[in-house]
Amino acid sequence: MNGEQMSQDFFVSIVFLVIGFFMIIIFFGINDKFVVVKLGGQSLIVKKRTWEKSNNWLDVESLSLIQFVYPPLYRIKIRGIEKTFWFNPENQFISAGGFTSDLSEMGHLIKKKKRELGI
Repeated sequence: MNGEQMSQDFFVSIVFLVIGFFMIIIFFGINDKFVVVKLGGQSLIVKKRTWEKSNNWLDVESLSLIQFVYPPLYRIKIRGIEKTFWFNPENQFISAGGFTSDLSEMGHLIKKKKRELGI
């Protein structure tokens, strides 16, 4: 560094190894939550690898934007399915001070449906 040779520190290597190990555990823990969601005026389709389910908007128990994450990340809970899923809309957003606002067409549709259905 800066023209001088440095030695590797065993302690620093162990710290980064432990951090990497925990990141891999976190990845495998949340990997199952991510899905692809296609929204329409009356229905929505949730896709996950080989599984696909078409739902009515009335089946949505909750739908919310997760703050402090960008690009925007939504959490959706559907009646009849135990899991809560996460999905991303298009990449059009504003983030200021950690708070995220979704400016995409999907974001506008979500806000409209939440207002209409009281989700």
